[in-house]
Amino acid sequence: MRQSAARANGCVALLAVCILVASCSAQTTSAPASSAGTTTSTASATTTSAFTTSTSSTTTSSSTTSTSSTSTSTTSTSTTVAPFTDASNDYLGEEVIGTSAEGRPIAAMHRGTPGGTVILVVGVIHGNENAGLAIMNELRTMPLPVGIDLWLLDLMNPDGYANDDRHNGNGVDLNRNFPHDWTQIGEPGYWEYSGTGPASEPETQAFIAFTQRIQPELTLWYHQDLYRISPSNRRDGPLREEYARLTGLPIITVSGGTYTGVAATWVRNTLDPSMSFIVELGPTLSTDEAVVHARAVLAISELVHRGEV
Repeated sequence: MRQSAARANGCVALLAVCILVASCSAQTTSAPASSAGTTTSTASATTTSAFTTSTSSTTTSSSTTSTSSTSTSTTSTSTTVAPFTDASNDYLGEEVIGTSAEGRPIAAMHRGTPGGTVILVVGVIHGNENAGLAIMNELRTMPLPVGIDLWLLDLMNPDGYANDDRHNGNGVDLNRNFPHDWTQIGEPGYWEYSGTGPASEPETQAFIAFTQRIQPELTLWYHQDLYRISPSNRRDGPLREEYARLTGLPIITVSGGTYTGVAATWVRNTLDPSMSFIVELGPTLSTDEAVVHARAVLAISELVHRGEV
């Protein structure tokens, strides 16, 4: 009886071993990721800025049996996102660069990388064309590419802004008052009145002294409401085209006025090799559109910083 029981127990043990071997073999040759004991997870993250796009992907696979456990992970990364300043720590100050005809301060904010590529953005030169201020507000807090030394001049014409008037407190169109190619246009009360002489206005004088000191490599001006950027065959031509591409503005010649004594032209011809151009916004500008324009400013500033123009 004991021998029979022993033989029976031996047969049962042998049968159990065979079943175990068969089970292990079946799990080893099984391929589908969805089988019991096998899990697969994939994580993908994409970061986009105005300058570069970085995509990383990680796949982890683990296979488990009753006797073993293995795990494998792989990571691949493409381009690296350009480094940015910490917007909470890159503030470099604010200064009053002059006063208006009616005694209002003309102030410029400074932020970014000291000694980097100097970029100047002017929000308002014609007092009743002020949509650009929304873009300036975004540029005050938006992280900057490292290497950009940014100056923000919200109001070159604080009198006009306060009075909702194109002109300064003396009735002068400041964008016809600069010394380069200045001509006498009209009389007081005329919409393009250019003043009593080149740089006759305190705002113009303050701007000239300021820019001769900081020497911007690129100066941008916001106007309304022709909704366009004028084409150029000069060095800044590619920057205009890139800004237009990023914002959806068409490249169309600005016309309809007498364009002498213009601020952007003075910058290009006096602060050589400085670049400068006008962005004509539409009648209105939404918050989302302001963000797009601010990002475009930083994108073309990065091109200037990298020497790609």
